[in-house]
Amino acid sequence: MNPEWTAPQWAARSAADAPPLGNPLAGVLGETWQEYRRHAPRLLPFSAAGIGTAIGATELVRLVAGRFNPLVALLLELPTAWLVVKLVDFLLQTVTVRVIHESRSPGGPPPARLRECLGEITTVWLVTSFAVLGGLTLFVIPGICLAVMWSVCVPVIVIERAGPLAALGRSRELIRGYGWSVFDRLAGLALIQSVASMVVRAASAWLPASWQTVVEQGVLYTLFIPAGAVLATLMYYRLTAAEAAEKAAATAAGM
Repeated sequence: MNPEWTAPQWAARSAADAPPLGNPLAGVLGETWQEYRRHAPRLLPFSAAGIGTAIGATELVRLVAGRFNPLVALLLELPTAWLVVKLVDFLLQTVTVRVIHESRSPGGPPPARLRECLGEITTVWLVTSFAVLGGLTLFVIPGICLAVMWSVCVPVIVIERAGPLAALGRSRELIRGYGWSVFDRLAGLALIQSVASMVVRAASAWLPASWQTVVEQGVLYTLFIPAGAVLATLMYYRLTAAEAAEKAAATAAGM
């Protein structure tokens, strides 16, 4: 028996057209580009403001850290830059999830606003940032695994209104069985960002070295943090749709 698959109302339309046994993340990078272009006018200003604030905060820490020896300064600068950029990333993901969800499911349950889930987002940001940073610093691979496992925790908070720990567990549950597929998509976006980095670096080669770094980081983060937020949102839609399909198939098989 081949049961008919009906995706949840809030699932991505492209996922709803996919076969239940297919890879739910097939073509998600192409769809990310489409959604990115569609919502860029709303997302890029927020991204630019957040990255501008992040760069300012990082430069302030750099000035303060300059009073210490180079090793201490480096140990202060790198974690600060990581944490501030990740905070901007999580806040922008929250806005992105709401924007995309409202455009796809205008009659569905309203997603949480940023002010409604700020506590949950902040908690998840702290937990995931320190855990992933620790994993990357010590052994690299555990950090990558954690980043993949928790890659859709923000959409879970915004759409399902889950608490911080529940969101981390739910993200892990959705990713289970699709870890390599999620990693491939994240790595694909990172590869595109690397190519863009070389282009921006070449275009800003005439600037002083310190300004080159600021311009490169500002342009790349402003452009690619929204892209990563859109990708995480679409992966959440597709994985929840695949989960619904699997449950429907299991129910039909047991009848």
